Amino acid sequence: MSIDIEPPVAAMARAWARAVCAEPGSGASPQHLEPVLIEIVEQLLTLARSEPFPVPQARLLGAKLSEAPFDRIRMLAQASRWLLGFPSGAPGSLVATRWPFVASQAIDSYAQALQERALAQQEQNLSAKVSLRVQEIAALQHRLRHEATHDALTDLANRTLLQDRVRLMATDPNRGVGLLLIDLDRFKQINDGYGHAIGDEVLVELANRLREVCAPDTVICRYGGDEFVLAVNPPHNTLGDLASKIVSALRDPVWSTAGPVPVSASVGTAFSPPGSSCDFSDLLRRADRAMYSAKTAGGRRFALADEPAIDEAVAG
Repeated sequence: MSIDIEPPVAAMARAWARAVCAEPGSGASPQHLEPVLIEIVEQLLTLARSEPFPVPQARLLGAKLSEAPFDRIRMLAQASRWLLGFPSGAPGSLVATRWPFVASQAIDSYAQALQERALAQQEQNLSAKVSLRVQEIAALQHRLRHEATHDALTDLANRTLLQDRVRLMATDPNRGVGLLLIDLDRFKQINDGYGHAIGDEVLVELANRLREVCAPDTVICRYGGDEFVLAVNPPHNTLGDLASKIVSALRDPVWSTAGPVPVSASVGTAFSPPGSSCDFSDLLRRADRAMYSAKTAGGRRFALADEPAIDEAVAG
């Protein structure tokens, strides 16, 4: 365990331990729990900075929450709240981006350990109460995994899941990796003119349109604000066809509670051919440059990386 403890870790562990011990019948003291919590959180922070992605190690740390001194304490909800809510780093930093996935792996492993314990109890007494508890834990596991990898507003994939799926796509020697970066045109005017609540309605509707126009194996991510990123795994570069469909699908007004809201989008694409080295950051930068080419050409169109923007109204 590290000798120098960062204040946020110590403060979080202290508050967490006190909250757990305040529960009726806990029978534990904060001084007994704090050092163990500090050690687990510090090790999880180290894993969030590590390569390759340390899923097994994160799960081993999560399983420790079911062992002494926590073995007689029910704190799955506490663990979820404190770990997922922990300010692990500056927004946008590597640690902050990867922390939700590392923390969710630890929580999921903790929930699994509790589930296994509950199953053992069920085998002993076949209690209906234990069976219900098992179902609750399983449902919570599913919800935690989903929340850690999906956007809360649109229910699309988040950045963590997008990058994970792109890494997996890149391992297929027979298929390339394509990214499409979608930026809504003049979305700030929608928020300013109609309000953020209507802006959220627009984002949800456009997310649904993307689901309708894309193949089931497409990874659709809300990358941030009014930006979406799609990842596909085709054998050849057919991104222009998909980009054309997306521009067309996102140009009709959205019928919101405030009436019709005009929308459109600029799309940039980038492709990494089969067998080539696929770097996510480079692919995203190329797609971003193409998207800005489409936007500066007037929006409502798409551009392929290193090629002129194509006006969908003309191309169609």
